[in-house]
Amino acid sequence: MSTLNPNKRRLLIVFALFLIPLAAAATWYLLLPAGYKPGSTTNNGNLIQPIYPVQAFEQTTKDGTRFGGKDLEKKWTLVHLIDGQCAEACSKWLYHTRQIRIALAEDMERVNRLAIVDSAQIAAENSKMWASHPDMQVIISAAGGLGTQISSTVEQAYPRNSVFLIDPLGNLMMHFPPDLEPKKLMKDLEKLLRLSRIG
Repeated sequence: MSTLNPNKRRLLIVFALFLIPLAAAATWYLLLPAGYKPGSTTNNGNLIQPIYPVQAFEQTTKDGTRFGGKDLEKKWTLVHLIDGQCAEACSKWLYHTRQIRIALAEDMERVNRLAIVDSAQIAAENSKMWASHPDMQVIISAAGGLGTQISSTVEQAYPRNSVFLIDPLGNLMMHFPPDLEPKKLMKDLEKLLRLSRIG
């Protein structure tokens, strides 16, 4: 039985040193669950790309106080844009985001909830509903305000009762459609809170 000469043996060793790690990496990649593969996205909401830095604004709250960009700092903010009266679908999403925030337990204080309504009259007409959401700030829509900025930034027409997310640096970064399961919104929020060092 012939044996390999030393030069051929060295060449085979070099090839093995190159191919074995490559094969191991390929096997590892193929066996990973889809959500964990490099380059895959695991978010359930829609990323707004590029993210939009919210411009300075100041609006009136339902209670007559002022609310502006500084009130968004250092917190994650879930924003409801409410067109007209808050009907059943709108009311359900307000309920869901309230429950999600409560379920965050010790991280609850890192998240704000904000609703933007068309007019002071609509804000007044829904006073009973706001009483069920004491943790939520309600502001009146205004030209150049936050609602206008969101509407003009999101390129695709978004469905009514969508929810938007602003990060602690004041960047509009995600959109959650109304048909998304609430637990999926919570999953995204939990992941962001876990990874975040800014709010």
